[in-house]
Order: sequence, then C-alpha cells, then structure tokens
Amino acid sequence: MIRAASGGAMGIEYRHFLVVNDARWRPQADTASRVEQVLRAWSLGDRPDKVIDLVQGEQLSTEPATVCAPGRGIAVVYGGVDGAVVEKLAGPSYYPEVRPADRYIMRTTLLVGEDYRIQTTSDSSIYFEMMEPPLDGRGNPLEPIDGEFSLDLYADTFPGTDISEPPTLRAHVAEFAQHNIGWTECNGFWRGALVIDFGKDLPGFARGIHLLPATQFVRDLSEAFRGPLVQIGEFN
Repeated sequence: MIRAASGGAMGIEYRHFLVVNDARWRPQADTASRVEQVLRAWSLGDRPDKVIDLVQGEQLSTEPATVCAPGRGIAVVYGGVDGAVVEKLAGPSYYPEVRPADRYIMRTTLLVGEDYRIQTTSDSSIYFEMMEPPLDGRGNPLEPIDGEFSLDLYADTFPGTDISEPPTLRAHVAEFAQHNIGWTECNGFWRGALVIDFGKDLPGFARGIHLLPATQFVRDLSEAFRGPLVQIGEFN
C-alpha cells in the first residue's frame, strides 16, 4: 500500500468514472459479461466480490444469470488490485517516490440498469444542474426515487421505463477545474458506468486532464458497453 509521502495531502482520495454518454442507450443482456471480459483482460477483475440490487439494497447471487439481468439497476463490485497493473492502466503515481509495485486500486464497480442515475461529485469542481426531469409516457415529469441504495456513487435516480424523454442537465465546472475536463459535452446522467476507486493512490494524470492514459482500455470498454464514454474524475 502507498505510504503517506506527502503529509496531509494523502488524505485526499480519487475516483474515476467512465460513463455511457448516450441519452438513448440501454443495457443489454450481455453488457455486464462483456465489461467483465475487458476487466479480466486488463487484470482488473475476474469474478465479482458481490452484486447488489440498487433498488432493494439487497445482495444478490454473483452467478452469471443474475448479472445478465440487471433490471432497474445493479452494482457489480470487484475487489482491489495492486502492483504494475495499476501503472499500466493509470500511468505513474501523483507522488514521484511511489514505486509501481506499491500502487493499488481499492475496487472497481460496474453500475448498469434501466433507471437513470445522476452524476455527482463530492467536491466543488463540477455540479450538474437538473434543467428538465425525465417525462413519462404521458409527458408528465417524473420524481426521483426516494431512498435508493446508491453506494455513494451517484446522486438521484429516476425511473427509466415508460418514459418519453430522458432528463436534461447542465454541467457547471469551476474555473480552477477547467483544465481537468476531458470532455466538451456530458449528459450528467447514465444507465451504465464503470467506477474505479484509486483511494489515496492518486494517479499522476489527476494533476491535469482526467483521462486514463490507457486509451486502449477505454476503447475496449466502449466496445463492451456498445456506447460512447465520457470520463469524469472526482476527488474526495
């Protein structure tokens, strides 16, 4: 594990989102298995530690049949990895004295389902303002679902079935964070996302544009989702 090489700064943690940035995208029966194949190929996960029903907050079976039927929403949680595989994905550490052998990822989580999940960040760099909620089949605005089990990986959730229009959000980016943004347009909501928790092992690219150096991994993941991806960095 990484040592406290930079004093108080080591209290900061970093989380990286890769989200499907297509308002009309919907998960398919093989979405989770396709993503897992990419994680396995990059030594980031072989079999999930747990699968959670995001609506009920209940832990489900990790058997493939369950994962292939995400319904309104599941979280497929993979355990941590360490060593050189982290540097292959994320490049050198934020801290020059940290060796590749000491690098780690705390966990990787796939979130997928029919419901719309609103992107959130826990610092003040990016805020997504709700302009229009999704509309149901009759054109009526929908309310967010109350009390969903979110794992603190997203904000509100809106029902994703029987809708005529998805939500509309506006991104607000603080001036100090403008140089970190690697996208020109971001929906601010998604039905599919991969979240990589680096914890206190801050990757060096967090100093600049929040894009994984492993561009082939991003291409592989986009192909697995069958949709375009946007990358969003989050400090805690």
